Amino acid sequence: MDLERPFPMGIQHFRPPLCPRPGCPSHAADGPPFRYRSRGRYHRACDGRTVHRFHCYVCRRSFSVQTFRVDYRLQRPQLTGPIFDAFVSKVTQRQTARTLSCTRKTVRQRLLLLARHSREFQNAVLERAHARKIIHGRFQLDEQQTFERDRLLQPVTFPVLIHEASRFVLHVEADTLPARGNLRPSDLERKRRLEARFGVRISNSRKAVKRCFEELARVRNPDLLTVMTTDQAPHYPGALGETMSHNILHVRCSGKQKDISSPLWPINQTLAMLRDGLSRLVRKSWGASKERAWLAEHAWIWIAYRNYIRGFTNKHKHRSSAQIANYVSRRFSKASFFEWRVLPIC
Repeated sequence: MDLERPFPMGIQHFRPPLCPRPGCPSHAADGPPFRYRSRGRYHRACDGRTVHRFHCYVCRRSFSVQTFRVDYRLQRPQLTGPIFDAFVSKVTQRQTARTLSCTRKTVRQRLLLLARHSREFQNAVLERAHARKIIHGRFQLDEQQTFERDRLLQPVTFPVLIHEASRFVLHVEADTLPARGNLRPSDLERKRRLEARFGVRISNSRKAVKRCFEELARVRNPDLLTVMTTDQAPHYPGALGETMSHNILHVRCSGKQKDISSPLWPINQTLAMLRDGLSRLVRKSWGASKERAWLAEHAWIWIAYRNYIRGFTNKHKHRSSAQIANYVSRRFSKASFFEWRVLPIC
């Protein structure tokens, strides 16, 4: 299956590329070749589609076309599009559940499903681009701060790494920051209770930034120069030097200038778009994440929207950031992006 066009001749010409059942002997490198036969069709009551079934000769189990789709085993697949729209439009989970007349559990499970697919698709795109040795050029990184549960006592750092020219978001992380200073006596008491429960909170900003640099080091073309532009945070040079030491140029600029003339305007604009699109990042609201892991999951859905679905700008709305970066050849709709699962052979 091609990553961008799995079935260019239409679903009626579907041919299963592998057995989707875990543990099938055909998955092993020295296992028997995958062989299958048609096993009829069935009607899906939830969306009215007729689905072709198959039988694997190797593991002797059955599967269908639906097994290869992102909406596999979903009872209300028609909710995926509206929930995705809410996730990238600054709508909270509870309000999404109210608007779509579903439970918050349904919204939460759909968040995990869409986030997992978005990460898998991004990894497949980067692996393919790495094999073609086209990931190089100028990149930018910056951190923005949010919080989990408590703005003063549990702040969170959120570093974002982008390709400068295309605004393609390469990687994000979310990790802890220590509690803020100059606390009132009541806040100090709450801080002691939190530390007794969760331990002393430390700064993992450097570790989070380093993981972003490691992702770039993993997929970039080391034979060509990579330029990394950041602000003047003191831990950036060390984290960058520990991950990339060959064909790397670190440019440090003042982060105080915020207008379009700033060299850091591309990353500043991306961070502003993140705050505008993710309800968890909106300042001074009750939509913040209770756990930072959920913030990272939600962010991957927005990354899929920014990289592959949204137009690059309002004036260039027919090309996506991934197309501008030459990582993919087409712009996806939300229906086509969340249609087929990413398989290992893509």
